Formats: sequence, structure tokens, C-alpha cells
Amino acid sequence: MANLIIKFAKEFKFRVVQEYLNSSVGIGQLARKYGIKSDASILKWVNQYQVFGEEGLEVRRPTFIYDGSFKVNVLKWLKTNNASLSETALHFNISEPSTIWAWKRKLEADGIDALYSVRGRPKIMSADKQGKNKKKQTELERLREENELLQIENDYLKKLRALVQSQRDKERKSSKN
Repeated sequence: MANLIIKFAKEFKFRVVQEYLNSSVGIGQLARKYGIKSDASILKWVNQYQVFGEEGLEVRRPTFIYDGSFKVNVLKWLKTNNASLSETALHFNISEPSTIWAWKRKLEADGIDALYSVRGRPKIMSADKQGKNKKKQTELERLREENELLQIENDYLKKLRALVQSQRDKERKSSKN
């Protein structure tokens, strides 16, 4: 039997969150009481409620499309803040952390251009010139963002190298004593 994705209504989520926040009932007990398979779902609802209020509990449309620059900004924030996927999803109000994970995999496998690719059938261009100008502009933006990502990565690697070197120096000093 296939795994079914169950969507819970906003009112139901709100009731569960309120019961969790206003009583001493644990997440596991609530999950069993309401027939929710994953404790993580309740924890996610609580976090979304605490950050975004009732709007954070609304059922989202799965067809929401994020543009490439948004994806790049999310991945930059993830890296510079050394945050988890869940923290990043909560910060940017993205319903599923796995969305960010997919963007990260796409970036690592296919490069930054993959974040800008749009699924589906391309729109018909009315004039070649419009397409060329837009292409040049987006190429410039893409290169700037790629440059910024590389600078962040470079800074990270420098810090990592310094940390490893300091650890080695400590080990050498302790072995001499």
C-alpha cells in the first residue's frame, strides 16, 4: 500500500497546537490521541504557529513556484547561518524543508543555473531581441549571485582551514609536554 499524504485543516492544527501549548500533554500523547503518525508534524505546527501565528498553519498549495534568486538567497542564508533545513524553512516560511534540500542537491549536481530553470513548457517569445536582452541581464545577475556564493564558500573554507590548523597546533603543543 502506498504512503498517503494527509493534509490537516487549519482549524484542526490550531486545536492541536493550543492543546500542546496550554496543557502538560506531550507531543507523543497528542499524536496518538488525534491519530497523527508523526510527532514531527505537531512540532512543525507549533514552530510555525509561534513564528507566523495562525497563518503559519494554513494548508499551502503544493504548486507554489519560487524564483531562482529566492532559492539562491535561501541557500546563502542556510550556509552563512549554519542553520538546519528545518530552521531555514521556518525562517523563509517554506512548507517543507525537503524543498530546500532538493535545491541544495540541484545546486551541487548541476550548478547555479539549475536553480533558475523553470519546469514546464517555455513561453512563446514575441521578439528575439527581448529574449536576448533579458538573457544578458539574467546572465549578469546569475554571475553576480554565483560570485557571491563562491565568496561565501571561500570564506567558509578559510575559517575551516584556520580551525584545523589551530587544532593541529594544540595537538603538537600537548604532545611536546
